[in-house]
Amino acid sequence: MSVWVVRAGRKSEIIDPVRQQCVIALGWSPVDDCSQYQTRKDFRDAYQSAYPDDTNRRRVAGNAGQLYRFVREMRVGEVVMTPDSPARQVLIGKVKGEYLYNPEAVKGFPHLRPVDWCRTVSRDEMSPRLRQALSADMTVFTAQGFDEEVQRLLQGRAEPVSEEQEGQEQVDFFEDTQAKADELISDIIAKIDPYDFQDLVAALLRAMGFRTTVSPPGPDGGKDIVAHPDALGFEEPRVKVQVKHTKGPVTAPDVRSFRAVVYPNEKGLFVSTGGFTKEAQSEPQKTGSALTLVDRDKFVDLLTEHYEKLEPEYQAMVPLRKLYIPVTVD
Repeated sequence: MSVWVVRAGRKSEIIDPVRQQCVIALGWSPVDDCSQYQTRKDFRDAYQSAYPDDTNRRRVAGNAGQLYRFVREMRVGEVVMTPDSPARQVLIGKVKGEYLYNPEAVKGFPHLRPVDWCRTVSRDEMSPRLRQALSADMTVFTAQGFDEEVQRLLQGRAEPVSEEQEGQEQVDFFEDTQAKADELISDIIAKIDPYDFQDLVAALLRAMGFRTTVSPPGPDGGKDIVAHPDALGFEEPRVKVQVKHTKGPVTAPDVRSFRAVVYPNEKGLFVSTGGFTKEAQSEPQKTGSALTLVDRDKFVDLLTEHYEKLEPEYQAMVPLRKLYIPVTVD
């Protein structure tokens, strides 16, 4: 049995007609009647025609794929869930009929499937795992591995949720949200111009309390940035920085070449968006030199840690917004 989830927006005015008219509804209203489309390519072409300014191929394919599944893969008799976010409830029912196109039934949500709504369930009746699954970013998807729990909910037999489970839900949500955020930040960094990224690294060092001197484009003598605590560069530590904005990993010879320009009274920092080979990672330990390697994940960690002290022009380069997430208090 497939358990489908169709998110009908976060506004209660959408949920009311969905409940009253016994339908599940999708937006993407510029896309016309989908009953004429058969293949995934048909849906992708129709979506691209409706949204000609959308140049993000991944988003186009993802949204068109969700329409395809709604129209072509969903089967009559399968279970469907639609979250009512403002009320902290979920409508659970069974698909009653095939795809319909009706721009008038639910304003802004013209793509419909008839449904027999069986129960309205509070989120408090659900396991933390199911609640988290219902919070996925997609509009149409299947919730895998929840068949037994959904059947119990349909029958009105919810299992009590322990405080330990509630706490674990918060931990899982935090870790999942943090992982997604880090991936999105990494995507932004990957698109930054190499010289702009070099300037961003220097800006991060300034946010950490250093003064910096950035080498101009061209031969740099083995270092891209020199950082030091004082305005004149007399105080230690004096840090030489090499920045590589590449897709591939930095190799051991690259690290050795950089290490050669780091003098005994200096520190070395090698930043690589492509990471480092295993051999390169072992280079600092071989000589005991004061050399630190920073890959993209570590850079993202440092960036988010010191983001609020970053100069505005570099915050604009990687625009972030603070998010508050509940935590378990002992």
